[in-house]
Amino acid sequence: MEVGTTVKSQPRADYISSIIQAGTAACRLYGPSKTNVVDIARLLGKSPASVYKTFPSKAAIWDAVAGKFFETDLTFTPPADGELTSAASRLKETALGQHRLMLQARQGDGQMFHLVVLAAEGSWPSFRDHLKRLKANVGELVCAGIATDEFVPRNVDAAASCFCASIISLWDPRIIRALPSSDCELSAHELASFAVAGLCQVPAAADVEGHITAGC
Repeated sequence: MEVGTTVKSQPRADYISSIIQAGTAACRLYGPSKTNVVDIARLLGKSPASVYKTFPSKAAIWDAVAGKFFETDLTFTPPADGELTSAASRLKETALGQHRLMLQARQGDGQMFHLVVLAAEGSWPSFRDHLKRLKANVGELVCAGIATDEFVPRNVDAAASCFCASIISLWDPRIIRALPSSDCELSAHELASFAVAGLCQVPAAADVEGHITAGC
């Protein structure tokens, strides 16, 4: 499905939001493949023509719905305070927290998860923007780690790109979809720990269970 997100006009932001909310509700009711613009318009109490005045196609609506879901439900932000005081620990928790959000969506919000799989498969703008946000978040943590001498000084953009590429199996909905329902959390911890250790000033020490200790 070819996706275009350019709207035909600049309607009120609240009407755009209403369409996205109705599209989300329709997706959860009928699934992305069985929902049409008539269904969305009916939930809105509007005509399909009024919806098309805002979005040029069903594909554009789905991209906007997926984009909102990526932003609100599938973007993990580590707490700024609390136990995660080091950049390394926050980076690891970001990797694992993002993975948990994907698993939760797969298990508890199947139709919306199906939609984000379609977004990934089609490289929709919403999915590309999602990856850019994740990379930017990682870049901020890498920069913080360099500033505190936790991480080796390097090109932050390149380091963020490499980190994201190394753990993409934890974040990509296409890969998450293929995981067995009894996905092993241990392997996710090991992968995230290994990726974080690659940024550190010194080789990470392992604890008694073989995990990388917090703080790099």
